[in-house]
Amino acid sequence: MHSVSPRFIACSGTPAEARILLFGIPFEGTVNLRKGAHRGPGEIRLASDSIETYSPALGLDLRDLALADLGDCHVPGGSPREALAAVREEIRGFWSPERRTVMLGGDHTATLPVLEALAPRLPDLRVLQLDAHPDTREEFLGERYCYASAMARVMEAVAPEQVYQVGMRAGSREEFEQRRPHFFPATAVSPFEAVRRILPELSGHPLYVTVDIDVVDPSEAPGTGAPGPGGLRIAELVRIIRLLEGCDVVGTDLVEVAHAHDPSGRTGIAAAWILREAILTFWGKR
Repeated sequence: MHSVSPRFIACSGTPAEARILLFGIPFEGTVNLRKGAHRGPGEIRLASDSIETYSPALGLDLRDLALADLGDCHVPGGSPREALAAVREEIRGFWSPERRTVMLGGDHTATLPVLEALAPRLPDLRVLQLDAHPDTREEFLGERYCYASAMARVMEAVAPEQVYQVGMRAGSREEFEQRRPHFFPATAVSPFEAVRRILPELSGHPLYVTVDIDVVDPSEAPGTGAPGPGGLRIAELVRIIRLLEGCDVVGTDLVEVAHAHDPSGRTGIAAAWILREAILTFWGKR
């Protein structure tokens, strides 16, 4: 792990005493246009200093939780598969079923090593993806391990019938025609209604929640690699997250923040706000 400064807000505990571990994966693989997601972990941490630790809506405070920020995983050189495998082994070194994790990405491929580390220990794991894109291309620009193929690779670590995809409003024809078992595009059903419907299927199982910031409309979060009109408002995404309060969430992540395309820095602030609400919703009362 690489130590970082600043840390995410309220992460004052030591790893030994913390129940919730935050860490970054500053990975960015093959990208065709808007680069910069590898800086996302640092940008989210820096932006978190701009928000309060207390959530008035929930009446809960991050300062009351046992939180630690481990820093960033080491992403070595080599092929994307080799780099991600090294990150996976680093995660295996600190993760245990008694702890909860929050990963700061990185492009969406950073979700893969987390789930490769968790899934063998949690065979009943469910994954909820909140995203503007399916990310299920078999390859993109000749590479199988990249942001456009991230969830296709995830479904090699977690059975496709255990992965729920919600909020998609863009992607290739093939991704929308060759749908996975639980595919709920925003063009067919509102993301809130989709999650409300599948909540009985998510409850009772360990759950991992992966959030691509581009599920939010670019009017509120422009700093990302593949923005597209018609997304959620931040308040709408937080409302969806609050539906999961009773679920056994074992980990979450937020990926694809890239301030190179947002001089205002408001994308990172949005990301930090969403993560605060997610952490307090999932684990604030436990």
